[in-house]
Amino acid sequence: MATIYYAVLLSLTIILFMTAESLAQINDVSSLNSSCGDTNYSFVVGGHYYGNASNQTGFPANTVMANMDIFNSVDNAFHVIVGDVFLDVKNDFPLYQKKFFKQLKRPVFIAVGNHDVSGSYFGENIGETCVQFKYGNDMHVVLDTEKDDGSILNNQLSILKTACNSNSANIFIYTHRPVWSEENMEMQDVFKHNSKSDFGVNFKKEVLPILEGVDDGTQVYWISGSLGGSAPASYFYHRTGNLHFIQTAIRGLKRDGILGVKSIEGKITFNPISLTDQNLDQLESYNLLFWCTSHPKVEFNPRLIKMYLTNIAFHRYFWYGFVAAVVIMCLFIIFIKRRKSKINNG
Repeated sequence: MATIYYAVLLSLTIILFMTAESLAQINDVSSLNSSCGDTNYSFVVGGHYYGNASNQTGFPANTVMANMDIFNSVDNAFHVIVGDVFLDVKNDFPLYQKKFFKQLKRPVFIAVGNHDVSGSYFGENIGETCVQFKYGNDMHVVLDTEKDDGSILNNQLSILKTACNSNSANIFIYTHRPVWSEENMEMQDVFKHNSKSDFGVNFKKEVLPILEGVDDGTQVYWISGSLGGSAPASYFYHRTGNLHFIQTAIRGLKRDGILGVKSIEGKITFNPISLTDQNLDQLESYNLLFWCTSHPKVEFNPRLIKMYLTNIAFHRYFWYGFVAAVVIMCLFIIFIKRRKSKINNG
């Protein structure tokens, strides 16, 4: 009897171990397997997985859910998501965990966006928001651009410096916000309606000098995921010397795509992957000239007004703001009444 008991217990332990091994780990460097020493490897990068605000399902966009085979390909060592994974992280994470993350079989690294943090929720329930790791001869750094309103400060700046001073063939930096575009005059109106800082960033003053200090033989790829709602494509590419600034994000549209990345003997190649079987150009073709000349005119559909109003009215943030406004108004009225009373009694 004892033999049967221990055999069953051992079987359950093995099953649980295998199940745990097969599930994606989020921002967990230890989840990378022993092959992280390989100089030849592939991975995928995508962004804005909730699609658009009309997606109230609690799932990623349908174009993401329909392409799990790409994310789970044995060719990919890991999967990077450059922010806005969720529409509302507190509401959506339980369903994402059950129906999306648990279906992924490769380690996942998320550079959080404004929809992903909700205070300290991500750090307390999902994982760290700033991590770095070396894979092959390349350094990878995941940064949190929500933490200091887009500026890279303190520990994050130290991690970035360490990565840029490392003996690496290539350096990959992942953020949600394209903080590298905010102080670039050529890009001032390129990413319309995307996440921007309220009081400016320290990119030009403190971050760019670190990047420019990297040896010319080392390529630096900064990949972000906030293109804005009127984006003409799911990609953006701009190069200055050995610095490559890239964006990729989906919107639940026909144009949705992610990036396949290969590192072969230190040489990096990018492959735009359509999530709707469209023919795509090379990444480098989605450059500044393309973006400046290809912004589509978005037609407004008045039939969606009711849906938008409903979404606003039933979201908790609306009621937070409403209650706060009522409290402030009441305090203001009390203040005015007391002031008048003092004047009349004075």
